Parts: sequence; structure tokens; C-alpha cells
Amino acid sequence: MRVVFRVEGEPNIGLGHVMRCMALAQSLVKYGHELFFFMSQRSQYFCCNRADWIGTMLPMPDIDKSAEPEWLAKQCLDLNADWLVLDGYQFDLEYRQSLQSNVFKLAVFDDMNNSGALYADMVINGALNASLHNYQLTAPKALLAIGQGYQVLRQEFLQLTNRQWSNRKHLTLMFGGSDPKKQTIKALQSLGKANACMPIIVITGAAFDGLHDLAELIKISGLDITHLHDCQNMAAVLLNTKLALSAAGGSQFELLACATPSILVVVAENQKLASQGAASQGWCQVVNSDDLSSDEWVKQCLSLWQQPELLRSMHTKALQFPVVDGAKKIVELMSEQKITSDDAK
Repeated sequence: MRVVFRVEGEPNIGLGHVMRCMALAQSLVKYGHELFFFMSQRSQYFCCNRADWIGTMLPMPDIDKSAEPEWLAKQCLDLNADWLVLDGYQFDLEYRQSLQSNVFKLAVFDDMNNSGALYADMVINGALNASLHNYQLTAPKALLAIGQGYQVLRQEFLQLTNRQWSNRKHLTLMFGGSDPKKQTIKALQSLGKANACMPIIVITGAAFDGLHDLAELIKISGLDITHLHDCQNMAAVLLNTKLALSAAGGSQFELLACATPSILVVVAENQKLASQGAASQGWCQVVNSDDLSSDEWVKQCLSLWQQPELLRSMHTKALQFPVVDGAKKIVELMSEQKITSDDAK
């Protein structure tokens, strides 16, 4: 198959959309398929330094949004694409409707099913409770790759060999690829006021634009901090993490795969339902950044850190859930649908 991705990732929207597309892309390449990414130059800048990036990056011209679907459809035809994958809230109902085609199929990553008819041949949502979103109403003819069995993980999280508890020593802070609300800095300030004494790993993503302020804070904080920017070995870090304080985005699937007890900080509406589902599994707790100050959720974090048996219990509960290769299942569905379409021609 030949698969085209249309996605963006930059400071104001984060890198979550790009990272889950990359997880699917890695699986596609693993099973012998070709792929292409259409992204702005700004988004390409944040992706090109990744050691695990795969696929051909192609430039997006500076054209009006209303003209983009027609242009993109032509690119798909020129590339003989079998599938086009969209991931991003900017691709609204009118955009998706304009991409209906009898030549290539459309797959849509979705989180909340709150943007009207999807006009998709496949809907992808790996959240535990994705079935509650009633996709049969907005995509009645689509293949539904939804639920925990379709969680997409990058290859490094599918090759874990040691998830033991005894190796874990760190508190890890990770607030996404861009952390637009600067939750990393707020959390460190609160940890400093509380005189936290555990070893802390701070992970910032490639699109984080507060590096200077963060470096100055680390310098004067008095905390035991290791800072990793644009971390390329997340699985190894999370396998050595006793407790993670994390944004409640797609990284929750990576935390579960590594059986890492976590406090998920909800920073956006689209994260609430999936995070509640994760909390029901017993391996994490959830706080809402709109309801609590950083001092309050850091206080909860420190309280949990001081309860080693509870942390170990959360780790054990996470181990009960197998690491799922949802991307492989999606690739199989895409391949089967292509074969069916080819047979119909």
C-alpha cells in the first residue's frame, strides 16, 4: 500500500498528532508499505531530528485552507495513494467532505467525535472508552478501529524486556511535545517550594519554547534534576520511573505499556474521557489543571510518592494489561480494505 499522512505539530498544538501518526507509520513500514507526510516546514523542523522518524516528508504550500483539500486530493492521486490519514482538529467537516474519493480511502484519527460527520472509511481512536462516542452516527459506513485494542504505540514500546519494579527510582515530569501552558515550570516551582528530595527527570519535547526559563529555574532550584530535551529513548526512561507526573494526552498509552504509576494532568477537554478510563484501570490518578493549582497537584504527587506500597500496587495493576500492538491491527484492516476495493475494480 501507499499511504499519505496529513498532520501538523508545533508549539501551539503540540506534537501528539504527529507522534501517533508516526507510530502507525512505523508499523506500515515494518510490514512493507510506503508512506508520505504532508506537513508545513515548521512542523517538519520538529520531526527531522528524530532518530526513529520514517517516511518521506513532503512540503505543504502556503495556500488558503479552503483550497487545500482539492490540492491534497490531487497529491494523493499523483502518488497513487491507497489511503489518506488525517490527524488534527483543523480538518473540519467541510475539509473531510471535500476529500471523499472513489480512488483512495480516508482514515481519520479522532478523540471526541464532536466535529460532525466524519466522511471517513476508517475511524481510529484507541481510548479505552472510545465506543461511548457513537461513531456509528457520524461514520456509519466506516471501519471502526476504536478501543484499547487499537492503541498505537511506537516500536520502542513494543520491544520492552524489563518492566520490573526494583529498577525504578525517579519522579519524571513530562508535559508533552510543546507544553504550551508551561506546566513543567509550574510543577518544578511547586516541587521547589515543597523541598522535594527525590531524583527528578524533566522531559521536554522538541516544540517546547521555554528552554531558557527552564534552564534558569533548574540552576537555582536546589532540586536533583536531570533535564532531557527531545528525548529519543522514552521507553528506557519510563522503565526507570517510579512515578510520572504527565500531561494526559497520548503519552498515557506509553506510560501504561511501561507499567509506570502516574498522575495524569488534564490540560484539554479532549483528554478528560480517555483519562477517566485510564484511572478506572487503577494504575494512574487524574487531576484537572483547571480545578487545581500546580501546588495542589504536586502535593498529591508527593503524597503518593510517600506511599511505596500504593505505588507498587498501581504498577502491578498496570502489568495486568498486555501491551497491545494496535497499529498492526490497523494496518491489517487497511490492507484488507484495499484488497476488497481492488477486487471490486
